[in-house]
Amino acid sequence: MRSLIAAELLKLRSTRSAWIPLGAALAAAVLAVIADTSAAGHGGNPPLSPAMLPDLLRGSGGQLVNGAVLLAWIVLSAGEFRHRTSVTTFLAEPNRLRVVSAKLAAAALTGVALGLLAEALSAATAAAVLSAHHVPLAWGQPGVLGAVVAVPLLATAYGVLGASLGLLLRNTAAAVGLALMWAFVIEGILPALIHEPGINRWLPEAAANAVLHGASPAALPVGVALTVLAGYAAVLAGAGAALTARREIPTTMG
Repeated sequence: MRSLIAAELLKLRSTRSAWIPLGAALAAAVLAVIADTSAAGHGGNPPLSPAMLPDLLRGSGGQLVNGAVLLAWIVLSAGEFRHRTSVTTFLAEPNRLRVVSAKLAAAALTGVALGLLAEALSAATAAAVLSAHHVPLAWGQPGVLGAVVAVPLLATAYGVLGASLGLLLRNTAAAVGLALMWAFVIEGILPALIHEPGINRWLPEAAANAVLHGASPAALPVGVALTVLAGYAAVLAGAGAALTARREIPTTMG
């Protein structure tokens, strides 16, 4: 299994269209801290203070990091079928479920690594900015540990979601389009369409926001939200594994 996971990670490193969004997300993690600290004390925003640190760390996560790892693994898992490199993959390891497991594990590892790296860059940038303005760094204050844990956990779930969606649809454009439509259109209008406003908090994006920013009266408790998001990932992963095990692997372009 280790060799299969290593092979999937090698595909990630050698696929430019996959790692470019990951690099962009890391750059955005730094820029988000700079933007938030630059706006402090202006336009009605509170001034720089040690209490800002958890929010600065959480700013490295959210849609940017989650979207980047989701997109990267959609490109990798669906792209294999488009370019027919899946034939080589499944010839090298005929047990399709082992291949799927390796993809999901590699996607999860990518999420952990990207989330932790984004957090490290945000922490270093926040430390530099706050120190330059003589603001004490209070790493032990409430909210810091939660932010450090939440960002990689969410990125892990979105990595699994991306790999699973690619396995299900086998078409990069369709998978990316569906992901974008869900995030920016469907999740926003679904509660109105089914006349159930309260369902919104049970949807993936709302659950992710609850994990990252903490519970509010309109959001799920953090533990429940994390369980819901893990449930979405598990269902998609199971469906992707089942269909991959049963469907024919195309061998020709077209």
